[in-house]
Amino acid sequence: MALSALAFLLMAAPAFADQPAPAPAPQAFVDPATLKARAEALRDAVADQSVSDISVKSRAYGFFDKLPEERLVVAAGNYRRMDREPVTGKAGSIEGMQEAADKRIAEWKRTHAEPPPPDLMATVAQALALKEGKSLSYDAEGRLAPNQMGIFKYMRDRLDGGMVKLNERMKLLAVMVGDAFTYATVAHEARHSLDRAAGRLTPEQEVAGEVSAFRTQYLWLKLMDPSGERMLTLHGSLKMWMLREPDDKIKAALGEAVVYLEHLSDVVSTNGKEDELKKLVEKLGYSDGHDHDHDGDEHKGRGAALPTSA
Repeated sequence: MALSALAFLLMAAPAFADQPAPAPAPQAFVDPATLKARAEALRDAVADQSVSDISVKSRAYGFFDKLPEERLVVAAGNYRRMDREPVTGKAGSIEGMQEAADKRIAEWKRTHAEPPPPDLMATVAQALALKEGKSLSYDAEGRLAPNQMGIFKYMRDRLDGGMVKLNERMKLLAVMVGDAFTYATVAHEARHSLDRAAGRLTPEQEVAGEVSAFRTQYLWLKLMDPSGERMLTLHGSLKMWMLREPDDKIKAALGEAVVYLEHLSDVVSTNGKEDELKKLVEKLGYSDGHDHDHDGDEHKGRGAALPTSA
């Protein structure tokens, strides 16, 4: 699958069929807020199944064809480019996700007076320790369910020695969304590892364990994408591409990426609040005392799972 080349198109403006050159027209003026509102309206139309493809295409023509006729105006001192996630189209790797985490933390420290949240920093350090200890790897045997992005496995009679396994599909997912977004799953599982070492993670307290892991995901997403613009623009681009992609395999890969980002958006929408995180965890089907996939004295928690199978 030539996804590396296709991923280059991800961040590019959609290319439409050549149109007759319009007659010269006087330029109008438009402010960033107006442009953003138009873009969001187009994104919503794409996501709305009741809006026909013809209508969406017409709106897209209207949006992109109008841009050359308008001049962007901003208040002096307030201009800022929209924050967009750089996606290289490279297959994901554990090393790439770790590099992305290090880069975003360094960027945060450079641009913020306050340090990153201590809980998040501890989790990032734990993920690095798991990687260096060969306890963070992909599920080469394919034992994880299609919608199960990661899992933390541990021994019932020990607080140390747990292992994190990531779904092989994460490699392809990174082609679409980049290593920084997929690192959210690593952070989730690394938090489980920390909580287990502290004696806070047990099968009998699965909900509390997942609340802790999703809170860490929230902290990571707010650090790497404080405004939420990266997730918004990336989701919109992927969704539009997916709805018009004729190749079934590429369409399915794009669908996974869209579902993954929507899941992360649900995490962000909790605002890191305990009660909202608990609602999300219960909505995803977690419950205390859940003892599935039990083999001897080893417990295999469900880890980071999406709401539906992609």
